[in-house]
Amino acid sequence: MSKPLTFQDIFKNNFLNSQTFEGITLNQLLIALLFAFLAGMFIYLIYRVSDNTPAFVNSFAVSLVALTMITTVVIMTITSNILLSLGMVGALSIVRFRTAVKEAIDIIYMFWAITMGITIGAGFYFIATVGCLIIGLVLFAMSRIGGRENLFVLVINARQTVNQNQLEEILRERAGKFRFKAKSAFGEAAEWTYEVRLKKGDSGFTDSLAALEGVENVNLVAFKNHNVL
Repeated sequence: MSKPLTFQDIFKNNFLNSQTFEGITLNQLLIALLFAFLAGMFIYLIYRVSDNTPAFVNSFAVSLVALTMITTVVIMTITSNILLSLGMVGALSIVRFRTAVKEAIDIIYMFWAITMGITIGAGFYFIATVGCLIIGLVLFAMSRIGGRENLFVLVINARQTVNQNQLEEILRERAGKFRFKAKSAFGEAAEWTYEVRLKKGDSGFTDSLAALEGVENVNLVAFKNHNVL
């Protein structure tokens, strides 16, 4: 009567005896990396033309290309050898990323790059191509819909006695959308910085700000006009 198989026996037979890489050639690796590079460049271009913030971070956009290619290599390695995949999962589990994300949409682009790397690394080139194109078109179209307003950076130089609530009340009534970015103090002087979105390019609110007692200079600087419809 044969001895029944235990979990340890199954594990030994199916995992511990898999010591070689299976089925990955140099050509397959190069083709996968080429697809990953093209997908990463497409993600990079969509991110660049869709970014509506005043400070475009090129290093993050470039990292999307590298992230797609690196994920592809990791997935190809995992799928080629079971033992090595277990080791890589354990090694990657200790990695911690502490870099602050600039915008919430950046998380979407990171997840998009990782997803493309996983899909290409698994060999699903058709799914990766169609999915990449559709997702890119959707993100580009949504950025055009949400980016019809002109984007500016507003810098206000005034004395410390000026009430910030007065400044924001005028912005709320005349400028439409705005976001407080920073305040710097220089003795009795202060500088407020805002990100402002203007509808129809109406910048008349700057006269109202300049008319406030204690306000010395009001500067309105346009950013990324080539991305605005």
